[in-house]
Amino acid sequence: MIRRNQRGISAVAIVILLAIVIGIVFLVMQSGVGPDGLTAHVDDYIAMLDNRPTGAPAGKAVGPAVVVDSEMKRIDELHDRLPSSLRAANHSQVNTVIVLVRNSTGIGAGMATGLGVVSSNEGSYSISAFLFDKAGHPIGAHTVTKKTSMSGAGAEAEAKSQADQEMLQWIESQF
Repeated sequence: MIRRNQRGISAVAIVILLAIVIGIVFLVMQSGVGPDGLTAHVDDYIAMLDNRPTGAPAGKAVGPAVVVDSEMKRIDELHDRLPSSLRAANHSQVNTVIVLVRNSTGIGAGMATGLGVVSSNEGSYSISAFLFDKAGHPIGAHTVTKKTSMSGAGAEAEAKSQADQEMLQWIESQF
Protein backbone atom coordinates (compact mmCIF):
# COMPACT_ATOMS: atom_id res chain seq x y z
CA MET A 1 0.00 0.00 0.00
CA ILE A 2 2.83 2.38 0.71
CA ARG A 3 4.29 1.88 -2.76
CA ARG A 4 1.00 2.63 -4.49
CA ASN A 5 0.62 5.83 -2.46
CA GLN A 6 4.20 6.87 -3.30
CA ARG A 7 3.53 6.40 -7.03
CA GLY A 8 0.55 8.73 -6.80
CA ILE A 9 2.61 11.38 -5.03
CA SER A 10 5.42 10.99 -7.59
CA ALA A 11 2.99 11.41 -10.48
CA VAL A 12 1.54 14.56 -8.93
CA ALA A 13 5.05 15.94 -8.33
CA ILE A 14 6.01 15.28 -11.96
CA VAL A 15 2.87 17.01 -13.25
CA ILE A 16 3.55 20.04 -11.00
CA LEU A 17 7.21 20.16 -12.05
CA LEU A 18 6.24 19.96 -15.73
CA ALA A 19 3.73 22.82 -15.29
CA ILE A 20 6.42 24.96 -13.63
CA VAL A 21 8.90 24.30 -16.46
CA ILE A 22 6.30 25.17 -19.11
CA GLY A 23 5.43 28.36 -17.20
CA ILE A 24 9.09 29.40 -17.02
CA VAL A 25 9.60 28.75 -20.75
CA PHE A 26 6.52 30.86 -21.54
CA LEU A 27 7.76 33.72 -19.32
CA VAL A 28 11.22 33.65 -20.92
CA MET A 29 9.69 33.80 -24.40
CA GLN A 30 7.54 36.80 -23.43
CA SER A 31 10.26 38.60 -21.46
CA GLY A 32 12.52 39.38 -24.40
CA VAL A 33 15.21 36.86 -23.50
CA GLY A 34 14.13 33.82 -25.54
CA PRO A 35 14.58 33.28 -29.29
CA ASP A 36 11.52 35.43 -30.09
CA GLY A 37 12.43 38.01 -27.46
CA LEU A 38 13.51 41.52 -28.39
CA THR A 39 16.89 41.36 -26.63
CA ALA A 40 17.88 38.29 -28.64
CA HIS A 41 17.67 40.44 -31.80
CA VAL A 42 19.28 43.71 -30.65
CA ASP A 43 22.40 43.15 -32.78
CA ASP A 44 20.20 42.55 -35.86
CA TYR A 45 18.32 45.79 -35.20
CA ILE A 46 21.53 47.81 -34.78
CA ALA A 47 22.99 46.25 -37.94
CA MET A 48 20.21 47.99 -39.89
CA LEU A 49 21.93 51.29 -39.10
CA ASP A 50 25.26 50.05 -40.44
CA ASN A 51 23.77 48.36 -43.51
CA ARG A 52 21.22 50.98 -44.55
CA PRO A 53 21.05 51.68 -48.26
CA THR A 54 21.80 55.14 -49.53
CA GLY A 55 19.04 57.28 -50.92
CA ALA A 56 16.01 59.07 -49.62
CA PRO A 57 14.00 57.29 -46.93
CA ALA A 58 10.57 56.10 -47.98
CA GLY A 59 7.60 54.44 -46.37
CA LYS A 60 5.69 54.98 -43.17
CA ALA A 61 6.26 53.71 -39.67
CA VAL A 62 3.83 50.96 -38.68
CA GLY A 63 3.43 49.78 -35.10
CA PRO A 64 4.39 47.94 -33.06
CA ALA A 65 7.99 49.12 -32.84
CA VAL A 66 11.16 48.41 -30.92
CA VAL A 67 13.58 51.14 -29.77
CA VAL A 68 17.24 50.15 -29.35
CA ASP A 69 20.32 51.99 -28.08
CA SER A 70 23.14 51.50 -30.62
CA GLU A 71 25.96 52.29 -28.20
CA MET A 72 24.83 50.23 -25.22
CA LYS A 73 23.47 47.49 -27.52
CA ARG A 74 20.26 47.03 -25.59
CA ILE A 75 16.57 47.86 -25.69
CA ASP A 76 16.43 51.60 -24.96
CA GLU A 77 14.51 53.10 -22.06
CA LEU A 78 12.33 55.02 -24.56
CA HIS A 79 10.92 51.66 -25.70
CA ASP A 80 9.17 51.26 -22.35
CA ARG A 81 7.80 54.80 -22.61
CA LEU A 82 6.05 54.17 -25.94
CA PRO A 83 2.27 53.74 -25.73
CA SER A 84 1.40 50.05 -25.44
CA SER A 85 -0.20 50.07 -28.91
CA LEU A 86 3.16 51.10 -30.43
CA ARG A 87 5.44 48.94 -28.25
CA ALA A 88 6.42 45.47 -29.49
CA ALA A 89 6.54 42.79 -26.80
CA ASN A 90 8.50 40.29 -28.88
CA HIS A 91 10.40 40.04 -32.17
CA SER A 92 7.54 38.61 -34.22
CA GLN A 93 5.45 41.73 -33.45
CA VAL A 94 8.10 44.22 -34.68
CA ASN A 95 7.09 46.21 -37.76
CA THR A 96 9.33 49.26 -37.20
CA VAL A 97 12.85 49.37 -35.76
CA ILE A 98 14.08 52.61 -34.19
CA VAL A 99 17.85 52.80 -33.64
CA LEU A 100 19.00 55.61 -31.35
CA VAL A 101 22.43 57.24 -31.36
CA ARG A 102 23.16 59.38 -28.31
CA ASN A 103 25.98 61.92 -28.10
CA SER A 104 27.20 64.30 -25.41
CA THR A 105 29.86 66.93 -26.17
CA GLY A 106 31.60 69.91 -24.71
CA ILE A 107 32.19 68.87 -21.13
CA GLY A 108 34.89 71.28 -20.01
CA ALA A 109 35.63 72.19 -23.62
CA GLY A 110 38.21 74.88 -24.09
CA MET A 111 38.66 77.41 -26.83
CA ALA A 112 42.02 78.80 -28.00
CA THR A 113 42.12 82.62 -27.97
CA GLY A 114 45.75 83.34 -28.84
CA LEU A 115 46.57 84.28 -25.25
CA GLY A 116 45.54 81.02 -23.70
CA VAL A 117 42.68 78.65 -23.37
CA VAL A 118 39.36 79.93 -22.11
CA SER A 119 36.84 77.38 -20.92
CA SER A 120 33.58 77.73 -22.78
CA ASN A 121 31.78 75.76 -20.06
CA GLU A 122 29.13 74.83 -22.63
CA GLY A 123 28.15 71.62 -24.25
CA SER A 124 25.29 69.79 -25.86
CA TYR A 125 23.40 66.55 -25.70
CA SER A 126 21.92 65.06 -28.85
CA ILE A 127 19.89 62.02 -29.70
CA SER A 128 19.31 60.81 -33.25
CA ALA A 129 16.64 58.30 -34.25
CA PHE A 130 16.83 56.21 -37.41
CA LEU A 131 13.60 54.42 -38.37
CA PHE A 132 13.55 51.24 -40.46
CA ASP A 133 10.83 48.88 -41.59
CA LYS A 134 11.17 45.24 -40.54
CA ALA A 135 13.08 44.47 -43.77
CA GLY A 136 15.71 47.10 -42.94
CA HIS A 137 14.63 49.79 -45.40
CA PRO A 138 14.98 53.34 -44.03
CA ILE A 139 11.78 55.18 -43.18
CA GLY A 140 13.12 58.40 -41.69
CA ALA A 141 15.51 60.04 -39.27
CA HIS A 142 15.43 62.89 -36.78
CA THR A 143 17.89 64.53 -34.39
CA VAL A 144 17.20 66.51 -31.22
CA THR A 145 19.98 68.62 -29.72
CA LYS A 146 19.86 70.43 -26.40
CA LYS A 147 22.56 72.90 -25.39
CA THR A 148 23.65 72.85 -21.77
CA SER A 149 25.71 75.18 -19.60
CA MET A 150 27.52 72.15 -18.22
CA SER A 151 27.32 73.58 -14.73
CA GLY A 152 27.33 70.03 -13.44
CA ALA A 153 25.85 66.60 -13.90
CA GLY A 154 22.39 68.01 -13.21
CA ALA A 155 22.53 70.27 -16.27
CA GLU A 156 23.48 67.37 -18.53
CA ALA A 157 20.79 65.14 -17.01
CA GLU A 158 18.21 67.88 -17.60
CA ALA A 159 19.34 68.26 -21.24
CA LYS A 160 19.09 64.47 -21.72
CA SER A 161 15.63 64.38 -20.16
CA GLN A 162 14.37 67.20 -22.41
CA ALA A 163 15.90 65.64 -25.53
CA ASP A 164 14.42 62.23 -24.69
CA GLN A 165 10.96 63.72 -24.18
CA GLU A 166 11.13 65.65 -27.46
CA MET A 167 12.38 62.55 -29.30
CA LEU A 168 9.60 60.42 -27.84
CA GLN A 169 7.03 62.93 -29.09
CA TRP A 170 8.59 62.87 -32.57
CA ILE A 171 8.65 59.06 -32.64
CA GLU A 172 4.97 58.89 -31.66
CA SER A 173 4.12 61.40 -34.41
CA GLN A 174 5.57 59.06 -37.04
CA PHE A 175 2.82 56.45 -36.56
